[in-house]
Formats: sequence, structure tokens, C-alpha cells
Amino acid sequence: MAATRIIWRGALNALAGLGLATLLLGTAARAATDPLEVRPNRWEEDHAALATRAIPLKGLERLKYLPLDPDRPAGMSPIWMSVGGELREKVDLIRDSQVGLSPIPAYDTATSRAYLHADLHLGRKVRLFGQLSWADEGGRRGADRSYDESGVDVQQLFVDLSPNRQSRLRLGRQELPLGDQRLSEVRETYDLRRSFDAARLDLTSRGGTVLTAFTARLVTNHPGPFDDRDQPGERFQGLYAAVPVAGAGAGIDLFWLERQRRASTYAEGTAPERRETFGVRAHGAGGGGFDYNLYGLAQTGRFGASDIRAWAASADLGWTAQGRAWTPRFSLRADVASGDARRGDGKLGGFDAPYPNTSYLSTSSAYWPGNAWSVFPLLTARPRPSLTLFLGAQSMSRMSKADAFYYSAQSPLALPTGHGQVMMRQVYGRARWEPVRNLTFSATLIRQFAGDPVRARGGHDGSIISLATDWKF
Repeated sequence: MAATRIIWRGALNALAGLGLATLLLGTAARAATDPLEVRPNRWEEDHAALATRAIPLKGLERLKYLPLDPDRPAGMSPIWMSVGGELREKVDLIRDSQVGLSPIPAYDTATSRAYLHADLHLGRKVRLFGQLSWADEGGRRGADRSYDESGVDVQQLFVDLSPNRQSRLRLGRQELPLGDQRLSEVRETYDLRRSFDAARLDLTSRGGTVLTAFTARLVTNHPGPFDDRDQPGERFQGLYAAVPVAGAGAGIDLFWLERQRRASTYAEGTAPERRETFGVRAHGAGGGGFDYNLYGLAQTGRFGASDIRAWAASADLGWTAQGRAWTPRFSLRADVASGDARRGDGKLGGFDAPYPNTSYLSTSSAYWPGNAWSVFPLLTARPRPSLTLFLGAQSMSRMSKADAFYYSAQSPLALPTGHGQVMMRQVYGRARWEPVRNLTFSATLIRQFAGDPVRARGGHDGSIISLATDWKF
């Protein structure tokens, strides 16, 4: 009965969101180039051009440009504000979580989240961005994760100081997506996105190279209102250079990232950690519909009294059948991350990404990027502009039998050594529908098949079904 109530609650909330958004936005889908289309990171939106828009703004569109000094003298920079938000409902039906190795393998959850932001522009050189968050969850068995549920809290509150078009200093609570967010992402798939109390400097050269320098402390979510605080003993800092290369969106990224923790946990044990990541990324699109995204990573540092020596690599190659029905894209991604070869030898060889996008590594966020290699073919198709379909399969294996399997961060799963390397395989299907602008519905089905080492420890096959609706304005 509890599971049924959870599912009905999510379904009713989704229908309510559809009705509200349809009433406010109308039923016609908008073109992808619509200047009012929201961005995944809301602070990337800039609606200054709406001040001279020939077509009057209607409905909620009026919130995108609110002039605060209509009588300003000629030649002075305008003062204006933009307001936006998000409502998301999500239902997950989970059977045999973590391929049967979780102490609570089966449960159903319904999660809700809401964001509301205001973006104040005090001329062209000063900007103040504030965002509130709220999240709720019902149905989870076992302890809630810190990012599943919270009263109203400050998600972001920062000031941008831009003395010219080539430089920007951002101070305050903020999200820190870097590059394509493989190593530092905003945790979009969960209820509460990840934020930091940070100082960030962005410098842009005449040729388009962007250099980002930052120092940050991770913000930990707590259940009450306005009680989120920095994670004690944890710091994140780095340099990230994005260099454009001639070609269709091609570029080279070079970066150094350092994360310090008071205590980290691996199969080797628990100890203080300072881990540095050095990396290069090459990405772009070639002729004939081909595209690529390549990574090479090396890590050094200290874990207690041990030296860290780890590495990782990734290749994502795709081809889009341009001009064909449904515009199919075929891709093949391979990821590999080193594992620890031997415990107690004074060296930690297991790779660990700072704040990775686990949904990129696995559609079910099924493993952490450490001591693993994965192969993931994926087919994407668009029968209609508003509908996108995904179908894929994945195989995940251990690199080192001496190390654990990391289904999630800081949670090593010790497995027998004599039963092969394949941890799990899974098949994946997803449909994403956007009937009106900024309103999406998605349905995801994942079937997981436990590998021999997992079965030897008592694990077995499992499944995950997710239904979600998301409306942004």
C-alpha cells in the first residue's frame, strides 16, 4: 500500500505540473533556437537582449526581463532582474538495489524538488544571483542521503564582478561544473544539486581560450531550513583551461584539480587524503557526422602514509546519420580507471574522481570511476523534434581483483577473487518527451545482470524503473 501511495502521489503531481505548464505556456512546442529557452545551469542565461525585443513578452516571459530603472539617463547601463524556477517530480521503482548486495534491496521512492532564482544585473559590471532550493522524498528504506531531502535553503548566492568582457570574478555559494562535467558536475540526476562556497576567476583571451581558477569548499545538505554548511575538512581547488581548436565545436581542455579530505575510505582503509588530478581532454566533431570526446588522466598525492599513483582514460566516439529519418546517432564509449594492485604496500593505485558525473559513467549511476573498465554502446534517435529515444547496453568489470568494486563513492564492496572480473551487465532504454517548451517527461527502464563475483557474494539480477516530469520557467 505504501508503494502504491508513493506512485500515485508522483503521478498526480506530474499531471498537475503538466496542466499548469500547458496553461501558462501554451501547447505549441518552440524551436530549439528560442531565445527564452532555459539553460541547464540557470546562471548561464542572459536575457539582456529582451530589452529591445520587438514582440512584447507575455505571461511568465515577462519575468525574464524586469527593468528596475526605466527613467535612467541615456548612455547609462541598465539595471534589471530576471526570475525563474523549476519543479520536478520523480518516481523510482528499485528491485535488488546494487545488484542484490544492498542490505535493503527493494523499495519505491517519490521525490520532489523546487528551485526559485533571481538574477539581478546592476549595469554590465556587477551581478547578484540568488537561488533557493527545497526537496522532499518519501518511500526510501534505510537512511536518507543528505541530498535527498531538505527544507528551504540557499542553493546559490554569489556576486559576479566583471570589470571587462575578458574577466569575471565570482564570489559566494555556487555550482562548479567544469568542461563536460565528467570530473566536477552539478549532480543533476539527484534531488539537490551540488554547490560549493567558492571563489572563481574566469579569464577569456582574444582567441577564445577560457582559463578558470577556483578554490572551494563543498556544501553539505542538512534536512532543516537554512542549515546547509561546508563539509568539514574538505577542500577543492584547481585550474581549468578550455582552448578552442579550428573545427565544429572542437577544443582541447587542460586541467589540474586537487581535492583534500579529512577522511576517505577505500578497500585499503580510511585515512586523510590529498589527491591531485592532471588531465587533458580533446573533443569535437569531424566531417561526415562523426564526433569524439577523449580523456587522459593521471593522479598523485597522499592517502595516509601511502603515495597515490593512479590513472584513467575514456573514449566516446559517435556518428550521426544526418539527413536520415529519426536522425539516429550511434556511439561507443569505453572507460577505464586503475585499481589498487596490493594492499599494505605503501601505494594506493585506485583512481577516484573528485565529483564525477556518475550518470555519464553508467545510466543507473551504477558504479564509481575507480578500479573499473566499461564498454557502453548507445543508440539515440528522434522520431519527432519533441521526442528522443535512447537504447544501450553496458558491461562493467574490475581492473584489479585485489581491490574492491565501488558501486558508490566511499563504499568499497569486497568480492571473491576467483570468479572472474565482470561485475555486472545492464541494458537501458529511455524516452524523453518535451510537449511544450521547458516541460519534459521521461521514462527509463534498466535491467541489471550480476556478474560471477557478485553472485558468489549473494548478489543477483535487478531492475530500476524511473518516471519523471520536469518544468522550468
